[in-house]
Amino acid sequence: MLMRSIFIKCLIGLSFLISSGTASFAEGTETGTFSTFKIKPANTVVELFTSQGCSSCPPADVLLEKYVTAPNVVALSYSVDYWDYLGWRDTYGKKANSERQRNYARARGDGSVYTPQAVVNGLEHMNGASQYKINTKIKETKQRLNSKLINLKVSEIEGEKVRIWSDDVVATQGVVLWMVWVKDKANVAIRRGENRGRTIAYHNIVLGVEKVADFGKGGVDLTVARDKIRPKDGKHCIFLAQVGASGPVLGALEIK
Repeated sequence: MLMRSIFIKCLIGLSFLISSGTASFAEGTETGTFSTFKIKPANTVVELFTSQGCSSCPPADVLLEKYVTAPNVVALSYSVDYWDYLGWRDTYGKKANSERQRNYARARGDGSVYTPQAVVNGLEHMNGASQYKINTKIKETKQRLNSKLINLKVSEIEGEKVRIWSDDVVATQGVVLWMVWVKDKANVAIRRGENRGRTIAYHNIVLGVEKVADFGKGGVDLTVARDKIRPKDGKHCIFLAQVGASGPVLGALEIK
């Protein structure tokens, strides 16, 4: 299986085993219902950097769906654009997604950028097709962040307004509330490049990221129009509490 690096393409041996019913995911609160929305709070975030032009990525794209549907986990798929020159222009590829991946590498100090790359809780990276490595890093990063985790909450208020808030004491400076719009699912028929002739399913495809608030010592309290976060046209939003733009992710809230 080819492992794609922004610096080098190399051939590595990689085993990929997914056995149904045996996957170990972070434990936590089950999805709840809020009026007409489905709400999933989470303290684990898995971000997959992938490309439709990368022959190594399909197993990671399949695996991501398991995390999308797992309790207490929010999973996102970021299509990068730096493999477009190989013959297929990623239909969801964005320069901003590639830059987010590079920012993580700079923050870690290792300069490691490749596809498929998973980043867990903004801290650790690994091959996005390795369920074992992802699960191991979920446990490790939760232990490291335990005292800093933030519980994001949502409540309905009058006048078609929604409150996104947390009253957790924030010990870490520079925590930002991000709103991420994602497409629920897309089946993409790829006509050129390394995945030519394949149709690949993608889940929670990142379409855009917007900073909506800064946390204070006492948390955050944001009121938004209901329509601004209403799931529509096969799209929904996810809120992330993160240190800056490429630091640890301390909490998440998915609204579907």
